[in-house]
Amino acid sequence: MQTTEHEVEISAELQHRLELLRNALGMPDVATVMERLIGRQLDNLVFDMTGMKPGPRLAVDNTKREKTCQD
Repeated sequence: MQTTEHEVEISAELQHRLELLRNALGMPDVATVMERLIGRQLDNLVFDMTGMKPGPRLAVDNTKREKTCQD
């Protein structure tokens, strides 16, 4: 997956709120806070559309034991 970076301008009030969140969450910068907020919005949208809460997924399901000839 390839992402594109865009520069955005934000108001002083929003900058202040993002800084408060950044400090409360212990994040390195405001961009990280914005990424988390956008991710949460996307998760909520998926839940609203599907009724399923998104979560971490394994690329390969290694939780089930494969049957072998000896089973």
